[in-house]
Amino acid sequence: MNTKIGQSQSLRNAFGKFATGVSVVSFYDKNQNPLGITVNSFTSVSLNPSLALWCVDNKTELFDDINSNENYIFNFLSEEQINIATKLSEKNNHSLTGISHNNHTNGPIIDDSLGWMACTKKEIIPAGDHLIIIGFVNDFESFEENRNPLIFWSGSYQKIS
Repeated sequence: MNTKIGQSQSLRNAFGKFATGVSVVSFYDKNQNPLGITVNSFTSVSLNPSLALWCVDNKTELFDDINSNENYIFNFLSEEQINIATKLSEKNNHSLTGISHNNHTNGPIIDDSLGWMACTKKEIIPAGDHLIIIGFVNDFESFEENRNPLIFWSGSYQKIS
């Protein structure tokens, strides 16, 4: 590749060959409005202490809310929730209005998710054009239902089946 743009797209395509689960990170803004952003960068870090991380673009319009908020929830989406993932991945479309959810101290829990984890921010690490956000897991629930996870692979949402 001769151009940086071409290299970036090629690298993005290569990264896309690794399938990831899809989650929504949800939280309350300073006015207690429920917000969420779709991410595929959830990673378990440690069991003791219980830590998980996610990454977010420095240019997200939610930067100030994310940077100043100490608490959030990972909601692990099922393949039936592709509409939620799509909506909350759109620029300036992060309100949970119209998305069924329950309130938790750390943030909104999206109904019918496969499970969730409530976290309190431990550390933010600047890394290139993203932030790595590490949080302590302080509450969680996993649902034993016969549903499949929503997967992101090769630039689009995928179903296992």
